[in-house]
Amino acid sequence: MGMAEVFRKQKRLKIFDIKNIDMKTERIGITFSSFDLLHAGHIKMLEEAKTVCDYLIVGLQIDPSHDRPTKNKPTQTIVERYIQLKAVDAVDEIIPYYTEEDLLDILKSFVIDVRIIGDDYLDRDFTGKKYCEEKGIEIFYNKRDHRFSSSDLRKRIYEAELAKLAKLEAAEPEQ
Repeated sequence: MGMAEVFRKQKRLKIFDIKNIDMKTERIGITFSSFDLLHAGHIKMLEEAKTVCDYLIVGLQIDPSHDRPTKNKPTQTIVERYIQLKAVDAVDEIIPYYTEEDLLDILKSFVIDVRIIGDDYLDRDFTGKKYCEEKGIEIFYNKRDHRFSSSDLRKRIYEAELAKLAKLEAAEPEQ
């Protein structure tokens, strides 16, 4: 199944799911990330996010380095990350987006009760913060009470590959 077909199918599901939500009694939450190299920390974050809402929308950023050069370009394709997120029980809907401007458009296009973001943004500005405050959208700050991170995972993979390379080089006979 191609990505276009996945998005078409998701769009049909999204329309169906949104129609089944009672906007008066169910809380709709949203969180955003690239979810590259999905790991235990992402899962814990999504599970915590789901505790503050009945319906969790995940904005999946295609490439955060596009408009924020200090961010890492994703290692995994958008298709890989999309498929992984669909398998997470806490996730009800996935909306791929490209830029921070798109993120703001998504916030403005849905009836959102709570925006979920990491507690490392507690005293910082972030895309959509002002909009959420103006519209009375609650901002919930995920707590990171674990050691799981994308940076640590990348570092461990890098070190394991270096060790494997060193072992291979040591095993090569000298000529």
